[in-house]
Amino acid sequence: MSGDVTGQSVRGGADVVRVADAAGLPGSGWPDLVGPEDFFQTPRWLAVQERNSGTTMDFLVRRRADMPVAALVTAWADDSVPWLLARPDAMLARALEDRTPDVEACLVDVAGGDPASLLPSLVCGGRHLGRTRPLAAPEALPSDVEALVTEAEQLAEDRGAASVCFPHVDERDTGLVELLRHRGYRSHPSAHYAWLPIPPGGWDQFLAEMSKHRRRRVRLERRALDEAKVEVRIEPLTQDLVPRLGELDCNLLRKYGNPASPEHSAGLLSWIAEVMGDDVMVSVARKDNNVIGFGMVLRSRSRGREEWFGHRAGFDYDAQGKLPLYYDVLYYRVLEAAAQEGVSVLHAGIGSVEAKLARGCLASQEHSFLLRLPRTDTDRERTAR
Repeated sequence: MSGDVTGQSVRGGADVVRVADAAGLPGSGWPDLVGPEDFFQTPRWLAVQERNSGTTMDFLVRRRADMPVAALVTAWADDSVPWLLARPDAMLARALEDRTPDVEACLVDVAGGDPASLLPSLVCGGRHLGRTRPLAAPEALPSDVEALVTEAEQLAEDRGAASVCFPHVDERDTGLVELLRHRGYRSHPSAHYAWLPIPPGGWDQFLAEMSKHRRRRVRLERRALDEAKVEVRIEPLTQDLVPRLGELDCNLLRKYGNPASPEHSAGLLSWIAEVMGDDVMVSVARKDNNVIGFGMVLRSRSRGREEWFGHRAGFDYDAQGKLPLYYDVLYYRVLEAAAQEGVSVLHAGIGSVEAKLARGCLASQEHSFLLRLPRTDTDRERTAR
């Protein structure tokens, strides 16, 4: 092992080591566990999150016969962290507002009627918005994943957490779903995750496979942008673009109730550009030489496959007016470019699932899994301090 490992646990026979930080992940064997859909758990992206999360992150690796076979990232969530779309109290409160199925029972059983009582929480599997799960090699056993979950629960209990949360568990991850239910986790639906297999015929095939009504709608949208002299193109994320994109990113975050500032958004975008290099692109809309909208695309290359992930976006809502920017910026132009480069899948993420299904995406249900931990008065006092 490299000097990046800071601790080892053998609770219950498990051999789990803790890596000090994201910089130590390449030497731990972590990259070998990452699959094509796990871009947001690559060491490079975890380095971005580590700097941006505003909290403690832990990186756990399960080893068997001195080889890494599974891994789990965790992040500490209290009421100071701004990432509400993966924070258990905010997710539960939003599900209550939306009258999501099973949420009332989850509120009573896990949160005691108050979503805020879930904090502080240990968020497991990554705080990105799709397939928050442990990583596992093909030879990993269910016991390897369970060893990591056990270690995370103990870590949470040692730190005085009120709960453990896997915020966006995909229903396709049946082994993880069964494991968490067996360990007493309760769940409620959290989102739908959408992705689009890129057709072999690219944009022309994609458009031809739409309904007649949808094809006409797309053509009218593009005509409206042409008449307004809006240009949309895919380009590198450069430092020159960062300040303006930070403003637009902040606009979108605030629109949906998330705390944000242009300076913080710009700082994050600048760091992403520095870390990701050629593997980050932006779809940029300009009108009269002014940037009025953008979408970020991240490139994942793993095991002989290339997949693209939509990640962040933002718009100048005053300049946009009624212009149909959303799908052209975040979807159509990206699909065209992806098809030209032989990309196999475009990951469209969560939100607007009906519209994405109408445009050819596939989707799966995700659930937030929650485990309530026993807390003593001493724990509460320590957390309060």
